[in-house]
Amino acid sequence: MKFKKITALAATLVIGASTCGVFSGCGTVVEEEGYDPTKANLTVATYDGGVGEAWLKEAAARFTEMHKNSTHFQEGRTGVNIMVSASDKYAGSTIGEKSLDKDVYFTESVEYYTFINQDKVANITDVVKASLEDYGEVNSDGTPVTIESKLDASFQDYLTAKDGNYYMIPFYDGFYGFIYDVDLFEEQGFYVDDNGNPLKLKKNATEADRKTFEEKKSDGPDGLPNTYDDGLPATYQQLIDLCEYIAGKSGYAPFCYSGQYVDYVTKAFRSAAVDYEGYDAFKVNYTLTGDDVKLVKSINSDGSLEFEYKDIQPSNAYELQKQAGKYYALWLQEQLFGEPKYTGGTYNTFDYLVAQEKFVSSKYSSLRYAMLAEGVWWENEAEKVFNDMEEFKGEAKGSRRFGLLPMPKAPGQEAGRQTMFSANSSFGFINKSCENMELAKEFMRFLHTDSEMSKFSASTSIPRSLNYEVSKEDRANATHFGKTLIDMRAQAKVIYPYSSESLVLKNPSNFTEGIWFSTAKVDGRVMNNPFTAFQNKTATSAQFFNGLYTYQKDQWSTLK
Repeated sequence: MKFKKITALAATLVIGASTCGVFSGCGTVVEEEGYDPTKANLTVATYDGGVGEAWLKEAAARFTEMHKNSTHFQEGRTGVNIMVSASDKYAGSTIGEKSLDKDVYFTESVEYYTFINQDKVANITDVVKASLEDYGEVNSDGTPVTIESKLDASFQDYLTAKDGNYYMIPFYDGFYGFIYDVDLFEEQGFYVDDNGNPLKLKKNATEADRKTFEEKKSDGPDGLPNTYDDGLPATYQQLIDLCEYIAGKSGYAPFCYSGQYVDYVTKAFRSAAVDYEGYDAFKVNYTLTGDDVKLVKSINSDGSLEFEYKDIQPSNAYELQKQAGKYYALWLQEQLFGEPKYTGGTYNTFDYLVAQEKFVSSKYSSLRYAMLAEGVWWENEAEKVFNDMEEFKGEAKGSRRFGLLPMPKAPGQEAGRQTMFSANSSFGFINKSCENMELAKEFMRFLHTDSEMSKFSASTSIPRSLNYEVSKEDRANATHFGKTLIDMRAQAKVIYPYSSESLVLKNPSNFTEGIWFSTAKVDGRVMNNPFTAFQNKTATSAQFFNGLYTYQKDQWSTLK
C-alpha cells in the first residue's frame, strides 16, 4: 500500500504538543546519543529479545524520510529524529518499577491493568480510533480503516474494560510449537505420502524431481493439497510414528529442547489443546460463559473418553479443565517426552540459547535434531548462531530452511484449518510524560498501517497481533521460516487469552499460562508443570488432567 506524504495531521490528532527545547526534551531526550537540536526528537525503546531492533530502525528511517520537511511537530524545527534504544531491560516489571525515561515503548511480559494503573501510560484512544485514510487505507465500502478495526474482538473488550479507553496496542504474536528442519525432512524422508510412507527427495534433484516430490506429499493436518503443511504428520499417531522412525536412525533425535525452560515444551503442546477445541470452544476459557460445552466425563482404561455437556458460567468455570483438548495435549506430551527416547536418550539442562545452538549446528554434529521446542521468535534470538554458521561453514541464515510444525489432529478430530494460541503479553505504549505527544502518536499510527506491519513480518519472521495482510513483496523477503509462519497465520484462527470478564480481570494470575494450563493437584500435592511430573513419574497424563480440575475447583471460591 503506497503512503501519501503527510504535511499536516493536526486535524486528525491535535494533542496540544509542547515545545521540546534543547534542555527540556521528551523523556530524557537531551541525554540521548543522536539528539538533533534542529529537528523534533522522539525516543523509542524496544525489548531487545525475540524481535530485535532492526525492524524499528528500518521503520524509523521510513518515517523520518516521510516527514523530512515537516515543521508542525515542533515550532522552529524541520523534520523529525527518531532515536531507538534496544535493551533486555525493557520488559515486564523491570520497566514498571522505575520512572519511564523514553517516549514510546515496545515490550513484552506486561500485565496490562497492573501496569496502566500505575498512571504512567498515555491514553491513546484517539490513535486507535483515528482513520488511516491519509495513509491510503480505506475499506472496499468506503468506511475508514482504523487500528481498532484491526484488533481481535477479545482484545478490544479487554483493552477497554477499565474505562472505555485504550492505553496500549498489542505488539507481536506469541506462538509456541515445534520448529522443524525442512532440509533434513527432505533429505532423510521425514515427510510422508498419502499412505503414511516416508517420502525422500533424492540428492541433486531436478525441478521435475521436486515437482513430483511435492505432488506425492500427503495433504497434512489441514486436509488440503498444495498448502504449507503438505507431507507433515496429520494425526497424533503419525507424529508418534515419525518420532519412532527418526529415533530409530543412528545419529538422529526427534526433539531438541531447553531443560531450563521446559515450559516451552508444555506451551507447544498447549497449542494442540487449542487446536482440538477450536476457536469458539476454547475461547470460553476466558469469557467463562458457554452453553453445552463438551467436557470429559471419564477416561476409559483403553484411553478413550466418555463425554458430557454442561453450561458454563463464572461460578462453575473450573469445569473447563475437563475439556478434552487438554487431556489429549497432556497425553501426547507424555507419549513424546515421558521418556527421553525421543530427545537423544537423556533429559538435558540446556539454556534456551544453547538449545537453539545445538539444534542449528547439529547438522555438523554426531547427533542431529529434527525439531526444536520453541517460540516463533527463535530465529532472531539465534542470530549469533547463524552468524557463526556463516563464518565457519559458509551457510548464511537465509540458506537454511525451517518451518513451524502445524499441530496434528487428535483421535476423532477431523482435518481442518489450525486454531492457534498467542500469548506473551507484548504491547506498545506511549509514556504519559512525553512532551511531544503529537509526534509520538503519529509514529504509533504509522507503525500500525498494513504496510509497516507487513514489513515487520518480513523483517522479523513474526506476525503482529492484529489483522493485516502481508504483501507478496514483503513475504518474498522473509526467511523460509517466516514464509511458512505467514502462510499458517493467514489461514488460521487465532485465540488471544483476553476478555472483559470481571473474574478474569480481577484474578489475572489465576489465568496465566502457568496456572490455568499447567498447575494440578494430584494426591494432595500441587504440581506446577506436566513435563516435570512425567519425567519424575509422579503423575500420568490422566492423573495430571484430573489434577487440573481438582486444583481449580479447590481454590475457585477464593477468587475475587
